[in-house]
Amino acid sequence: MTILNDPFDKLEVGNRVRTTGRTMTETDVVNFCMLSGNWIEIHTNVEFAKESHFGKRLVQGTLVFTAIAGLLSLGPFITAFYGVDGLRFVAPVFIGDTIYVEPEIIDLKERDEKHGVVTLRVDVKNQRDEIVQTSEWRILLLRKGLEAE
Repeated sequence: MTILNDPFDKLEVGNRVRTTGRTMTETDVVNFCMLSGNWIEIHTNVEFAKESHFGKRLVQGTLVFTAIAGLLSLGPFITAFYGVDGLRFVAPVFIGDTIYVEPEIIDLKERDEKHGVVTLRVDVKNQRDEIVQTSEWRILLLRKGLEAE
């Protein structure tokens, strides 16, 4: 389910959805280690992680952040991702946890005759409905009556 499947002029502040879930796997963590070079032991070393205050390995917070875009399925009217503010890793995500994204439109600003800027509060929750990550995303979106290019 996407929150931005409509053009800018059809959106309303307060609109919110919950995406489908995605279980974070061992394969995700290892592949992200390979891609990013982030081989920190709390992600890669079972024995090290057992002795940490978490007691087990963590999924990289940046991997969770990366998974948000795939879960959001942002829709055909997106022109550009403008940026993210206030990114916070609120709680750990462990291998085997399932995450969901709950975006809410918190601001709409007209930019010009062709585009508007949508601000989303993006909360990532785990299978226990606990917020594990939060941020605000700004997205440039086409306005009403214009075709996506």
